[in-house]
Amino acid sequence: MRLTVLLSLMSVLAGTPSLAQLQLQFDPTIPVTRNGQLLDLAWAGGLNFAQASSVDLNGDGIKDLVLFDRSGNQLITLINDGSPGNGAYRVTRDMDLVAPFQSLHDWVLFRDYDCDGKDDIFTYSSAGFAVYRNISTGSNLAFQLVNGQVRSEYVGQSGGSVNANLYISSVDLPGLVDVDGDGDLDVLTFSLWGTSVEFHKNLSMELYGTCDSLKFELRNKCWGFFTESFSDNSVTLNADCQFNVPNPEIGEGTERTDGEEEEGGPRAHAGSALTPLDLDGDGVLELLLGDISFNNLVGLYNGGTVDLAYMVDQDTLFPSYDQSLDLAVFPAGFYVDVDNDGKRDLLVSPNATSLAQNFQSMWYYRNVGTDAAPVFQYQQPDLFQNRMLEFGEGALPVLFDHNGDGLMDLLVANHGYFETGGAYTGKIALLLNTGTASEPAFTLATDDYMSLSNSGIGLSMFPAFADLDGDGDLDMYIGDLQGRIHYFQNIAAGPVAQFQLAQPNINDASGQMIDVGQFATPIFTDLDGDGLTDMIVGERNGNLNYYRNTGSAQSPAWTLVSEALGNVSTTEHWNITGHSVPFLYVNEDGAREMLLGSESGWLYRYGNIDGNILGAWTRLDSTFMDRRDGIRTGVCLHDFTGDGKLDMVIGNYRGGLSFWRSDTPSGAGIGSMAALPTFSMYPNPASGTVTLDAEGNDWIGSRWVIRNGMGQLALSQATAGNRTTIDLGALAAGAYLVRLEGATTSATQRLMVIEPAR
Repeated sequence: MRLTVLLSLMSVLAGTPSLAQLQLQFDPTIPVTRNGQLLDLAWAGGLNFAQASSVDLNGDGIKDLVLFDRSGNQLITLINDGSPGNGAYRVTRDMDLVAPFQSLHDWVLFRDYDCDGKDDIFTYSSAGFAVYRNISTGSNLAFQLVNGQVRSEYVGQSGGSVNANLYISSVDLPGLVDVDGDGDLDVLTFSLWGTSVEFHKNLSMELYGTCDSLKFELRNKCWGFFTESFSDNSVTLNADCQFNVPNPEIGEGTERTDGEEEEGGPRAHAGSALTPLDLDGDGVLELLLGDISFNNLVGLYNGGTVDLAYMVDQDTLFPSYDQSLDLAVFPAGFYVDVDNDGKRDLLVSPNATSLAQNFQSMWYYRNVGTDAAPVFQYQQPDLFQNRMLEFGEGALPVLFDHNGDGLMDLLVANHGYFETGGAYTGKIALLLNTGTASEPAFTLATDDYMSLSNSGIGLSMFPAFADLDGDGDLDMYIGDLQGRIHYFQNIAAGPVAQFQLAQPNINDASGQMIDVGQFATPIFTDLDGDGLTDMIVGERNGNLNYYRNTGSAQSPAWTLVSEALGNVSTTEHWNITGHSVPFLYVNEDGAREMLLGSESGWLYRYGNIDGNILGAWTRLDSTFMDRRDGIRTGVCLHDFTGDGKLDMVIGNYRGGLSFWRSDTPSGAGIGSMAALPTFSMYPNPASGTVTLDAEGNDWIGSRWVIRNGMGQLALSQATAGNRTTIDLGALAAGAYLVRLEGATTSATQRLMVIEPAR
């Protein structure tokens, strides 16, 4: 049958655009600008509380970057294109379905334990950790579980021992490094019953002469001979550690008898992050220590030896020689080479899941010393975040043509931005579509739409639009954290919307204030086909509330018909909450279906709605596209690319968005990584001219197309053989997207144009 896509404002009012196919592909190249700057990582999905590791994801021999965000247990994969500078990274979603990426939780660190040059996965597992070996071949990334719970020989004070899981809490971050310099990977971690650090020595080299095993023994219960206070993050040096093992660290003369645990040790440890590294180039490891309730890093300096660590000095405001870290709450350090200069840098992010900085939460210290003796120089508090759409905690996209130009804009609701002192400020952002009907481009016009942060509504504002007073323009309802809904009338005299609060805490038809519990997410549609706009409201419990309009087109009256519309639920058996966020559309057969964001992050799809409004709808899918963007997702669909099929935008609790298009994709990060077309571009940054090399791609009949940050065409030139030089004299300084466009190939890269030197 013939398919029709509803593109008018009335389709938004009805809440039922059409979806011709369920085939969508991630496209990170849709241009987005903020304050005149092109955001080349715009659609990466945001960051809150990230753990950073280096690993070669695509088999090109260059270390890429993996960021594991504790806010939703989500991996963000950034491909390193190999050029100097942190701008070399681009986001990809090609690794989403690599096992076990979607099942990792609490903490994830990549380390090469078997010395094969490929980084393996270390991750939390049942009061300990599991290890997945990297078995990748070429560009095919793959991992295999080798140990679901690594064990260690725990030695007691008398020398007796017991074999048990090597304890690491879900809150702590361990130090995974070759502590004793023998070539295999050891473990530093806080003990279960103490405030000291345990050294678990890997015996792989001693027993087998290779580094490919995971056989550990506790060799020191007080590594570095320091203790951390239970009540704060103060450190006591030269601790006596009377509870230690015989011959700590060296391990000579350890008696193997029955297991024995120490008694009378300190109280249980609350949570710390360990970053072992050599700070002064003397070949022994120092330690950066982050604590759960504090905003600073403590640097502990090792005056001992490789065989026996002994901390002799501390920097409580590390790095006190530069800008000291100040990052609430629970900072954790990660020692990785970010800028491709061969020297590992320091990244610091909260090892938290909430109540911490969420939009400037990736502090970057560049190593201006050497890799053997680093010197860290503060660069910025928002590495990568400043190149993303980043809305703090929470990002739920909603369609609305704010300026009436016929191009669909996006409003983005969040839970809130973290503020000093632990408070949050809720806002709604406006992304104006400044592209065309077939080539969308977005500009962040404001992060505080209509100054709603000052409205008194508070956190988790979620907007919905319909003509509720019959005057021909769209008014706005806002759901909130408390489960209530507020009515804003559109008082604009022209096409650009202007809203004024008309009724806070709206009532139902009986005069009772509407309250669905918590986290109200309303949408509007004529559900029963009587010509009046009805209201469906998602909520924290994962169900849907149906309010039928029993009033008129000029004055709605909301009558609660069902608190379990369609028997819809987005609550998983391991969660008590569902956070349903509904979106209605029309499928390829002209029937209404619904997609819902959820607490778990999976997108739910329901059908069998028409003719069955008050019946049980059919759950068609609970893992739509097998893609998950993180927890507390929201989704909207619209034909942004003008091909007659709907594209999709997904938001998540990390505070960012991803764009999924239905037409033929183009640009880096889409489809099979091995099949991606590439081209070289040099110099970059450039002034005067830039040379573009198609590197063996099908360049015949192709063109080089350069667009500015607004998505507007800046230059277009036919390819001149395999290599083309383009005059940039007509371009202003700034960021551009360069695309090789042909009949069978396309690729996109970011170009920085700078003023010529004078």
